[in-house]
Amino acid sequence: MYRFLFLSAFSIFPIIGFAACNDAPAPQVNWDGCNKEKQNFEKSDLTSAVLKNTNFNEAILNKARLGSADLGSAILTNASLDGIKAKKARFVAAQLKNVRLNKARLNFSNFDRADLTNATINRSNISDASFYSTNLSEANLDNSTFSRSNFEQAKLVEVSANAANFSQAIMSHASLEDANLQGADFSRAKLDNTELSGADFSNANLQGADLHNAEIIDTNFTNAILDNATWVNRKRCRPGSIGVCK
Repeated sequence: MYRFLFLSAFSIFPIIGFAACNDAPAPQVNWDGCNKEKQNFEKSDLTSAVLKNTNFNEAILNKARLGSADLGSAILTNASLDGIKAKKARFVAAQLKNVRLNKARLNFSNFDRADLTNATINRSNISDASFYSTNLSEANLDNSTFSRSNFEQAKLVEVSANAANFSQAIMSHASLEDANLQGADFSRAKLDNTELSGADFSNANLQGADLHNAEIIDTNFTNAILDNATWVNRKRCRPGSIGVCK
């Protein structure tokens, strides 16, 4: 009878999964809160892994598979994640200062409220992602793709995003003050109520972009394409507008 009651208790109450910090890297591994500082996980398969609050400070995760992994509040300061494949990964509130994310694939990932200060993200595809209220100040985003991504209330002060693709991105109420955006694609992007003072949009594509109520003190639009853009005063720029909204 006691055996029956023991088994019944386990049938009623599900077994709770706990972090197993000594487990080898594998899909769905649970390293919640574990310390993996300075360790090498290059080319590891961590698909759907639970990596919340994990310490990956200065760790190497180059070419790792992190699709659908949860890295919420993880510490990835000074980590190297070049070439990772991380579709639908969660980096919510993660610490990513000075991280390397070059040639990475992070479509549909979530970086809301993360700290990406001084990150290097070159030639990566992070389209359809979310960067709500994320700090990307002084990050290097050159030649990366962020099309259709959400940057509402994000901080991109002094960011470098030369030739980056922000087409159809939502950047309402974001700050791009003193950003270097030369040759970037902002076609049909939402830049309303955005701080753009001191930003360099020279040779950028702003066709069909919405800039109403944006702050553009000392902003450089030299040779920028402004066809059908909505200007700061809600005026619709005429086709053929280059550098100046006509």
